Amino acid sequence: MFIGTLRKPAMIMGNNMQETKNNSLTRRSGGRQCVVVDCSNNQKKLYDWENSPCQFHNDVNGKDCPCLVPFKFHCIPASGENRLQWLKSINRKGFDPPIKSVVCSKHFIDGRPTKQNPIPVLEMGYRPVTPKTPGRRPLKRLRLESNENSSPRQSQPQPDPLSTPVKRPSPKVGCPPDEMLTATPITDADEAFTDCQQCLSICCQKYPQHCHNANKPKLVDSSTQTIDLVAHDHTYWYSLKTKTVSTQHSSAVFGFENIQTDSDSRFYTGLSLSVFMTLISTLSTYGKGFPYRMSVPNQILSVLLRLRLALTFEDIGRRFGVSHQLMSNVFKSWINVMSQHLSHCVVWLPRDTIRRTLPNSFKTSFPKTTCIIDCSEIFIQRPFSLKARAQTWSTYKSNNTAKFLIAIAPSGFIMYISPLYGGRASDNFITKNCGCLDYLLPGDEVMADRGFTIGEDMCSRRVKLNIPAFMKGRSQLSEQETIDSRRIAAERIHVERAIMRMKSFRLLNTKYSIKTLHNADKTVRVVAALCNMRDSLIRDDVVD
Repeated sequence: MFIGTLRKPAMIMGNNMQETKNNSLTRRSGGRQCVVVDCSNNQKKLYDWENSPCQFHNDVNGKDCPCLVPFKFHCIPASGENRLQWLKSINRKGFDPPIKSVVCSKHFIDGRPTKQNPIPVLEMGYRPVTPKTPGRRPLKRLRLESNENSSPRQSQPQPDPLSTPVKRPSPKVGCPPDEMLTATPITDADEAFTDCQQCLSICCQKYPQHCHNANKPKLVDSSTQTIDLVAHDHTYWYSLKTKTVSTQHSSAVFGFENIQTDSDSRFYTGLSLSVFMTLISTLSTYGKGFPYRMSVPNQILSVLLRLRLALTFEDIGRRFGVSHQLMSNVFKSWINVMSQHLSHCVVWLPRDTIRRTLPNSFKTSFPKTTCIIDCSEIFIQRPFSLKARAQTWSTYKSNNTAKFLIAIAPSGFIMYISPLYGGRASDNFITKNCGCLDYLLPGDEVMADRGFTIGEDMCSRRVKLNIPAFMKGRSQLSEQETIDSRRIAAERIHVERAIMRMKSFRLLNTKYSIKTLHNADKTVRVVAALCNMRDSLIRDDVVD
């Protein structure tokens, strides 16, 4: 009992303190608050209105009164364009309101957000500041009459308007003050123009068709009291019309006639000047039926620019003065023609031709070598289909690629280009399925990289495969294997050089889009044909 008696007052005191604390917090907090600048509407005002007598119906509280609520709260949109418009209308610097921030109804035209007026615009706590610039005082111009009472000037020599100083006599009687400030009576030199109807300035005497002072009354402004000597000394100051902005820049028209030197031809097309002109004369007969306003040589040059420099159609179109869409159509048309007629430049050479053009480095080590093979890849955009993504993903390039096989003769001549495969396809798969092995004859030798493990397929065709030796669990290679591997690597490098020559046409170094991938096969074949038109890859003495 004693303990309970002591605890009871303490509990009562604690409850009273907690209640007092809650009441103080309730009085201080206003609940939801309108976020508009200088707006004091909050939840506490609504609470006071509901629990206080109505000013029109004193016997009824606000919540039971038929009167309308003084204001309501509307939440700021959480996201979207409406939120941005609301924040722009609220116009508070660095203001990023939380989700439950509200704006009261008095800021809306319709009292709430509607379809016609969804944004708060009334009483936003600020006025739109518009910079005011002082307006220029309107200039009053008066027609000044010549002095009729002046003596005739026939006996006096006419003064030079350039040497005569400008005088400002006293204004006439009766002129308003504003007119005296804005207009000046005509000077003696100017009276000569009016009386004689003749302009005496140097420029107007030399170019009378440009003179506008002979038959017009002289209007003089207070800001033009000095003679502009520069205008009189430089006759080109007088011009009939001024060029517009569009005519100030005159760009040179680019065309095949601008390629005059061998260096220009190699830069723009990758070919020598003589080969380029021969190519134009050969292909011109196939482009006469195209409905393009460009000349046929310029069409061929535009395709070579696209292949060599990887220029966009917009850039090439600006060079030739056509639209980018027309340039795209020209490229598509000519890539088909070139792929059809230049494919004869990529041909498998006969065995006797390969032996006759064999470089000296092959004669001592690998005299029976027929071709050197390797694979290369070009980047493509990521396909939309998941299956296509998996088929084109290359672990070697870590990107979506298209892969093709290239076979060159020992002299560097490109003899075969396979169709494009997905980047996931292995070198062995492409070699076995592209049809390259069908060109080999019994007794031939093929040189390849260590990754081409196709010895069994070559053996069945009685063809020898020369690749670097494998370790096969050994600590090191034998002396003969090391010498052979180094010799193979020294000769196999020529296929890498051939691939690098093809990649010098920069279009193969760009990333192909999915829309243009259907022309990638033809583009690779055309580039291979153009590479065969260049100088020999291996410069060596050839025995005829």
